[in-house]
Amino acid sequence: MPRAETHRSLAPRILLVDSTGRDREQLRAQLRSGGHDVAVADDATAAVDRLEQQAYDLVLTEHALRDMSGVELAQYVRRHPNGRLTRVVIFSDRSDPAAVAHALNSGIDDYLFKPCREEELLARIGAALRRPAVPAREDVLEVGPIRLDKLGHTVTVGSAPLELAPAEFRLMAYFMEHPGRVLGRHHLLEKVWRRRAGIGERTVDVHVRRLRAALEPHRCESLLQTVRGFGYRFG
Repeated sequence: MPRAETHRSLAPRILLVDSTGRDREQLRAQLRSGGHDVAVADDATAAVDRLEQQAYDLVLTEHALRDMSGVELAQYVRRHPNGRLTRVVIFSDRSDPAAVAHALNSGIDDYLFKPCREEELLARIGAALRRPAVPAREDVLEVGPIRLDKLGHTVTVGSAPLELAPAEFRLMAYFMEHPGRVLGRHHLLEKVWRRRAGIGERTVDVHVRRLRAALEPHRCESLLQTVRGFGYRFG
């Protein structure tokens, strides 16, 4: 009995995120057969709640979740303090080369297709766990196809550079640091402009319009949404 307790404490901790109950239970059984300690979630919201409570060695997530894509969840995991050393593997029941390329280019560790034989699943998960975990760089932010490098002071959409003035760059960086959150004009003035003399809430609206204009040729302007009566949300 003591040996079993020791094995369980040393087993890699995996968070499995799958919206289909039958598939979720099958994958959990396969992972457990490989000696892994498995927690489950049926959507991204539940996965985030679990990540708030503890760190995991690996997150295995479905590509198309109800409330977030697997790539978006992977990006959230990598930004979270409990997920900085977490590997992320995405799986899907559809073979879409463009989706696979986008996911791999976003920095995930592997991409699997369902149904996946147990031997292959365990081998690929084992390989991901053996690779050194690379901490997410806090100076590099990614939301969807947009990548912002704070140190290099560059923004790209896919492979295309996005030319931004200093104020727009700071505003974009703050939006990307807080994806999905509604940010009021007053809050943005405090955080981005530090409430300098002569700067009013109208300034925020002007720079948001400039950001949208810069994103429009790349068809990303819809990422920057106006929340009437409150402010703006990015993502």
